[in-house]
Amino acid sequence: MQVIRVRTHLDSEILRLPELKDFVGKDVEIVVSVRSREPSKAAMPKNDCSALAALAGQDLIDPEAYKEIRAASMI
Repeated sequence: MQVIRVRTHLDSEILRLPELKDFVGKDVEIVVSVRSREPSKAAMPKNDCSALAALAGQDLIDPEAYKEIRAASMI
């Protein structure tokens, strides 16, 4: 699937998007959403790896559940 992202400021109801010329004559889906001018804090990557570090070295696999799934996959 070919995808492009066009970020632009709308000045009118009529759009002229030369980036879409390769899509002319094809069935497409066009999605419009409003972007804030400032990046949201949720979209900003966090460099806090403490939760991951807390899991390091722990055995979190349930051996009984693993055996059941393995047995079911052999049917």
